[in-house]
Amino acid sequence: MPKPRYDEERDETRHGAVDEEQCEEMEKKYNWDLKAVEQTEAEILAVDCVFDGYQEFPPSGMDLRQGDLKEDNKDA
Repeated sequence: MPKPRYDEERDETRHGAVDEEQCEEMEKKYNWDLKAVEQTEAEILAVDCVFDGYQEFPPSGMDLRQGDLKEDNKDA
């Protein structure tokens, strides 16, 4: 059974990555505290990066739910 992405008891969040280097890049880019890197059984995202606290990626600029872009149905 996969581990939860956010564990309230331990106050830590997991994000999948290809390797430990990507975990370190996430730590620097988002200013998160990397606690551990754990191997997974997945073929592509082979590790879980374990970060201190509840960590969520910022919203994407391409996320239409943000209200930044409006769909134009003139050509539909």
